[in-house]
Amino acid sequence: MKTNYYFYILILLFLNCNDKNEKTDPISKEKFLNEQKEFGTPIFKYLKTKFYTLHSLNQDGFTKKIDSLKNIFTNHLQKNKKNLDSKTYNYESLAIRVSFDKYILEYPKYHKRFTGEKTIFSKINQKRFDINIHDFNQPKFLSNKYFISYAESFISIESTKKLRNGDYNKMDNQQLHANWNVIDTFFTNSEVNTYWKEKYLYEHIDNKGVKNSGDFYNNLTTNNKNNDALTKLINRYKEQFNERANHVIEIYKTVDNFELEMHLFLPDKNVFKGIRPTIVQFHGGSWSGGNPFWYFSTAKEYAKNGWVVAVVDYRIKAKQGTYPFEAVKDAKSAIRWLRENAKKYTINPNKILATGNSAGGHLALAATLVENWNEKTDNLKINAKPNFLIVNAAVYDLTSKNTRWIREHIDYKDMAKEISPNHLTKKTNTKMLLIHGEKDMNCPYANANNFYTKMKYLGNDIQFYTVKDAEHYIWFGKYSSEVSKITAAYIQQQKIYSSQ
Repeated sequence: MKTNYYFYILILLFLNCNDKNEKTDPISKEKFLNEQKEFGTPIFKYLKTKFYTLHSLNQDGFTKKIDSLKNIFTNHLQKNKKNLDSKTYNYESLAIRVSFDKYILEYPKYHKRFTGEKTIFSKINQKRFDINIHDFNQPKFLSNKYFISYAESFISIESTKKLRNGDYNKMDNQQLHANWNVIDTFFTNSEVNTYWKEKYLYEHIDNKGVKNSGDFYNNLTTNNKNNDALTKLINRYKEQFNERANHVIEIYKTVDNFELEMHLFLPDKNVFKGIRPTIVQFHGGSWSGGNPFWYFSTAKEYAKNGWVVAVVDYRIKAKQGTYPFEAVKDAKSAIRWLRENAKKYTINPNKILATGNSAGGHLALAATLVENWNEKTDNLKINAKPNFLIVNAAVYDLTSKNTRWIREHIDYKDMAKEISPNHLTKKTNTKMLLIHGEKDMNCPYANANNFYTKMKYLGNDIQFYTVKDAEHYIWFGKYSSEVSKITAAYIQQQKIYSSQ
């Protein structure tokens, strides 16, 4: 009995010592993280400022550079291992590994962009990726945000390969189809698979809408138990799906089997008599994403006040695999459709105001300025130019670095100028208000000011409003009330709207 007693005492002492070893001194952990931040900040600044130079190196040179920087983090972690609990140590170890592996994983994309050279990964690099692929099916790693970031990059790269192979041509929601396939191929653990599908479907619905996503939604919600992420997804889907029943939806064009929708919000005919001024709204999203739903609440408010509001569903890269050229065609088709159906919906064809944010602003401008790029099925006798424009943080130059991806498509290398507003300045009857953030880096302020200066010189009726100190997203948040006020003032000034 005494032997057993002492044995249990020793076990308890061992476990107690082990627990003490696992406890982290908060000061030590904080000191470790502060030190890591101190030397890490200039390293990541270096990687950002030397991005082009580094990605122009050959694979071996790039890999050595990245690994040398990773070793700085790894050595610091090993030096402090005794001061960190296993949870913190393992988290940081994984974070360091995948953060720098992500640079190598993305190297071929940028190396080809900067040099034109294709890359085949070395055996050493492929081995590190294989390790990460194996780790994809470890549910415990889903709590590591750096691992999530690496996995997102991997999914993007693999899905892009499938899209370039034409696996989903002529299908709607092409990016979602490709992402789903990659998830099923590499993320086979049930918990992990569900996590990624919930994440990507939610992001799709939020940023591209619910249209034609019912099969994905039903597959996910039927076979999985409720959790916070799934509940959030269900609520988002139902919110957008139900909104579709609260207004008129017309198909304004069918092209390549894609039915493009016009979401119409109409005023009460008992209150507002006669033909009405009309707002045509083009969502933003870099011609890659975007969701008509974003405009629905604004559209309803305008309709209550006597406007006809048309929110346009146009082709985008993530859904139909298209480029801005197709979106320009759709914008022009949409305005032609409104004029063609003016009598049916009591639209005043001489008071059509086109508006949009960012890429949507570009489409409003393009409908005015682009003479070519018409859909073959359009009736070209119907004017596609709006009478008025109000654009927020629009894209004015499609030949810049920010829009390089457009020109990577072999068919469009020399065509960007044909739909680039700064290359299309001319005299037009369309009256314009341009609103732009002074510190916009996404769509540089200088480009907007350049367009305004040229158009003003040519004698156009154009106004330019600068939102002081604002960056890109001026249509919501801090600057939204200022933008709303200048918009309302312009509408009143131009006498576009009358209550009767």
